[in-house]
Amino acid sequence: MSRFTRTVAAVFDATVMVGLALSSTRGSFADPAANVVLWGSAAAAIVAALVVVAGAPAAVGWIAIGYIAFAGLLATARPSLLVFALAVALMPLVPRPRGSLALGLAIAVVVAVGARYALGPLA
Repeated sequence: MSRFTRTVAAVFDATVMVGLALSSTRGSFADPAANVVLWGSAAAAIVAALVVVAGAPAAVGWIAIGYIAFAGLLATARPSLLVFALAVALMPLVPRPRGSLALGLAIAVVVAVGARYALGPLA
């Protein structure tokens, strides 16, 4: 997949997540759970897209994917499979740290579990 194609797909994914957050919350930041899950995922998707667009360090993109995975699966009692699907959709687009998919997945898992303990009470 060319860099241009990855860029278009990553920007599209981030735009869809922002649109989902806007439509679900009507642009409000009043609900702490929605802030953690929807708005946090939207911000993380934008970060992942910026990593693809700007060629930023791959680990930053995988940290963002880890946050999105946390928001989709671990933030609330009821998983949001749509949000988790965003994390999965970004995985082939974000560069692999040191060329290793295993390292990228490890970073994402550590971030997701760490965020569960750090941000769990907010959701």
